Amino acid sequence: MDNWKKISFLVGVFAFIREFRPIEPFYAAYMTSPYINCTVEQVPTELYAVGSYSMFVLIIIIFLVTDYVRYKPVLIIDGIGGVLHYMAITNRPSKFRIQVGQAFYGFFFSAEVALFGYLYAMVEEKEFYQKITGHARAATLTGKFFSSCLSQILATTFGTPPFNALVYMSIFGMSSTTIWAIFLPPVKNSLYFPNKKKIEETSMGQSTVTIYNPQKYKDSQLSIEAAPNQEKIDNPENNSVVEPEESVISSLYKDFKQSYSDPYVRKLCFWWAVAMGGYLQVYAYINVLYSYVLEENEDTKFTLYNGAAESLNTLIGAFSAFAISKVNWNWYSVGDIFFAVGSIIAASVLLCCVYCRNLWYIYAFYIIYGMMYQTMLTIAESEVAKRLNKKCYGLIFGFNTFIAVCINTIIIYGVIQGHFIKINIAQQFLIYTVLYALLALFFFGSSILKMFKDEGIVEYN
Repeated sequence: MDNWKKISFLVGVFAFIREFRPIEPFYAAYMTSPYINCTVEQVPTELYAVGSYSMFVLIIIIFLVTDYVRYKPVLIIDGIGGVLHYMAITNRPSKFRIQVGQAFYGFFFSAEVALFGYLYAMVEEKEFYQKITGHARAATLTGKFFSSCLSQILATTFGTPPFNALVYMSIFGMSSTTIWAIFLPPVKNSLYFPNKKKIEETSMGQSTVTIYNPQKYKDSQLSIEAAPNQEKIDNPENNSVVEPEESVISSLYKDFKQSYSDPYVRKLCFWWAVAMGGYLQVYAYINVLYSYVLEENEDTKFTLYNGAAESLNTLIGAFSAFAISKVNWNWYSVGDIFFAVGSIIAASVLLCCVYCRNLWYIYAFYIIYGMMYQTMLTIAESEVAKRLNKKCYGLIFGFNTFIAVCINTIIIYGVIQGHFIKINIAQQFLIYTVLYALLALFFFGSSILKMFKDEGIVEYN
């Protein structure tokens, strides 16, 4: 079996079992149930907020140390963090225990950045990045589908979600994730932290400079080439003995600057960070919206189909992510329109969630949103990865996730906890609508500028 297929399979299995968390579709319902008896208002402001602040602090640490420990240990600890998160909410937990569990959830989410970093670090051939990204994304969503289906079947069978059983099943899933991660093949070399103090030029001795060359994109999907003056580097400074701290900081800064010097990478990373910030909010608070709508409608007889909605969301998202990985388009040429249209569709369905009070329609809107987000994210990740040096994956992916978490944290602090403005859960979705609408406008504008540039009307860098 080819190496890229083997690694894609192993990471796919990890991603699948990592998403086996059957309590997730009914987490908000569990928090507001008689077992715990939190109010709909307390769930986002006092419980979810702790997880968001934990993400904000830990994501900085995670993306800085991911390469130092060579990815795999982070994946192992990721599973352990998930186990501790769900253990904290077993057997009628107190609010303090739940908040402790949310702190571990923050770590669990933050460590996800190592998953795709590990995937790209283990596969040398960049021409397969779109495929392996689609496979990993599809595996993640298929795991969510299986997990959500199981939780919905149990909820329908028992007439109400068996919350405690779902929590213990989630613990089993996280334990299995940890065990699988232990047997993943290790990344052999740390790229920023060599074992010796002598810093030698290895992969950076070839091309680490991404040349922005739009002309090449008319005939090819890739535009990565060696800089003329860097085809071969034999600089005495590269072989000099320096302090590890100085070399690491210098190397991080250089790679960060070079990676974001490509306008195409900057543009996709901008979409990635903002869209993920919105997704974190939607994914966390859609279940709270379900409870809010039922409470507002004073409907105590409606059977929740949160698990069914989540399973369809992930199944269709998995299919679209897998399908888009097979599409052989020149994304440099068509990407702006693709992201603009996808973002406006996402904004439209989120706007419908603001005013709709029919839970069936809200389920449908959420499914459409998930499909569009996962499809666009698959392309954004693979296209960025193609244009990065191997050693930059953890750094750039981590930084994008950090910006997303910053956006998420600002919304939590300013809107959900009411420090800037105070609105209800349905009105929160108007904020998410604005985020995606702005992304759509940005990419529509970018496509127009590109069209003018191709016609020789304007020039831009």
